[in-house]
Amino acid sequence: MIISNFLSTIIKKLINYLYKNKFLFFIIAIPIKLFDILFIKTNNEILFYGYKGRYSGNAASLFRYCVSEKYKFRPIWLLDKKDLFYFENKLNYFQLPKKNSNIFAHIKLLFKIAKAKVIVITSVGDLSIYCSLLYKKKRIEVLLPHGTTIKTGGVMAKHLNKKQKKIWSTISKRFDLISVSSRIEKYLISSSLNLDPDKVKILGVQRGEFLKNNLQNNNNSVNQLEKIFSKLKIEKKNFDIKNSTIVLYAPTHRDHLQGDYEFTLLEKIDGFNLEQLNEFLKKENMILFLREHAESKLKPPNGNLNLKSNIINFSIENFPDLEKYLNFIDVIITDYSGIFIEHLLTKKSLVFALFDLDEYESDRGLILPKEVLFPGYIFRSQDKFIYYLKNRETIDKSYIDQRKQLHSLFFEKSYEGACKRTMEEIYKLT
Repeated sequence: MIISNFLSTIIKKLINYLYKNKFLFFIIAIPIKLFDILFIKTNNEILFYGYKGRYSGNAASLFRYCVSEKYKFRPIWLLDKKDLFYFENKLNYFQLPKKNSNIFAHIKLLFKIAKAKVIVITSVGDLSIYCSLLYKKKRIEVLLPHGTTIKTGGVMAKHLNKKQKKIWSTISKRFDLISVSSRIEKYLISSSLNLDPDKVKILGVQRGEFLKNNLQNNNNSVNQLEKIFSKLKIEKKNFDIKNSTIVLYAPTHRDHLQGDYEFTLLEKIDGFNLEQLNEFLKKENMILFLREHAESKLKPPNGNLNLKSNIINFSIENFPDLEKYLNFIDVIITDYSGIFIEHLLTKKSLVFALFDLDEYESDRGLILPKEVLFPGYIFRSQDKFIYYLKNRETIDKSYIDQRKQLHSLFFEKSYEGACKRTMEEIYKLT
């Protein structure tokens, strides 16, 4: 066993090294591609892989749609063990190997991918090592982006060097279909990935159509909050949950910067004081959920942040499918994340913590002028943040027209029928 694990570790390190060395990887991949061409027969399976491997987002919604509509393709979810409770039918999932699993578990996954007819993923690099070992023309690869981006990316990103941009340009060639919701998103993605615009189709947001939750009324929202508190082992007796205002902070990843903060990016606003902020939230019967980006190095403690009663870590690790919980969120605080885009026409308050706006626009880049992109109150200090929370209903009214205009730019196709349209496009390719 010790020898087997040692050999597996050596082989995985070798594969990662070869993957970084494109020429050697190409040489090694040739016999595997030949084996794929000559001996592997694809079946009628369509594989789904969610953001960071978790059961969430557009991929999960399209998966549920395929299960319910009983298409000719058999839907299989590539499952992280943490999400096992979502599944009753073992025939509908294939369990992913852990990073420290032996090499044979990864080979098993490679063969699973090789036999599939269609692969649906949510990020450009998902499953890329496995897929690049196989013969591209034998299977269809579909990208359902996990969100709308408002920052420049890929070959258009200001912070990337020529080598990094070349990688983005190369790896994106794997896709046969990419789903978006508007022309502006279509041409943004095709430009960012240096990809033929004809491969990018305006199909709508899949997760908007087939989101299975029961949070439409206040009682269910209360039940859901109680479940969250229970999972995080937080005492609910000190909260008036039914009448609470729920605030979500969900910033984007600063991949062009090194962080100098401990638990949350909110620490970067002027005058940040955890104790004072918590006291204000308690007084106003507000609960602040912190959801740092999945790529962030921040590791806040589970449950109440640093034992502050009304500031709670709502991490992707514990709650991967954010859309499932958004119905009971009253206020969305973000920055350069596109999380707010799908809520422009809702009654949710939208507010932006842009403590580094000029720097971000200069060093990272935005897809549209800042005057257009942020249809809500902007704050850079804790005092202004608290001022907004006290007066948000009045302040929000001044942004109604701007929210409508931005929504018209990003959503030409309704979410209704998005899953059906997506499957029809996939069928055309098979």
